[in-house]
Amino acid sequence: MREWITTSTSRLLMYAPGGASSTTARRLADLAVPERGRRRHAAVRSSDGPIVERIGSPISKVPWSPELVAQSLEILPVGLDEGRLFWLRPIHAPSLRVGISKSAEPSHVVVEVVSSYELHARIVHSTSWRYEDGRIVLTYVVVVEPPHLLPPDSLELAPIQRSDLARGAATAPPDAITVNAVLEHAVRHLAWLHREDRAIAAELTGWSDVLDAYAPEPFRALS
Repeated sequence: MREWITTSTSRLLMYAPGGASSTTARRLADLAVPERGRRRHAAVRSSDGPIVERIGSPISKVPWSPELVAQSLEILPVGLDEGRLFWLRPIHAPSLRVGISKSAEPSHVVVEVVSSYELHARIVHSTSWRYEDGRIVLTYVVVVEPPHLLPPDSLELAPIQRSDLARGAATAPPDAITVNAVLEHAVRHLAWLHREDRAIAAELTGWSDVLDAYAPEPFRALS
């Protein structure tokens, strides 16, 4: 197993709610700073330049507002290394999410975000959607090559663990939907595509033994 290189801290400016810009994130931070501490807070912010140079600019340029952004993209980068499945997740977030504007093509946004982490997307495919906290979350699975080096303060590699799917009633969504359940469904969806889609199967050479353990699942609504 190759050695994976990452860091233990997070890209703080990137994970503002719903893919907020760094400006919005700073405004939100200001609300939590007492008046007497804002002068010192402003002094700290003046050094943001070198930080942005080190961690990169925000990966989403969609200004966040609960009135303006009603949907977001959840991106699950997955891969195969020495016969074992892995996925890449933010260090301090359950999954990688960005806001999306009405005019944006979701798959193009997914490719752009993945590329910002110096990852090459071999497959980009929507797998499920769900309603969560007043918005629609559209999930994409992205098959990537095993990274030799991850950008600092960004993602961490984790093995994919098996999980039960989130199932609700005939006319009601599940009580809770975990990221592990969404990831389980995403891999099952890849298993289905591997059998049904020649273009996808061509990109998943060497995955047969791993995917045979997953019951194929088509695209579905999880809530």
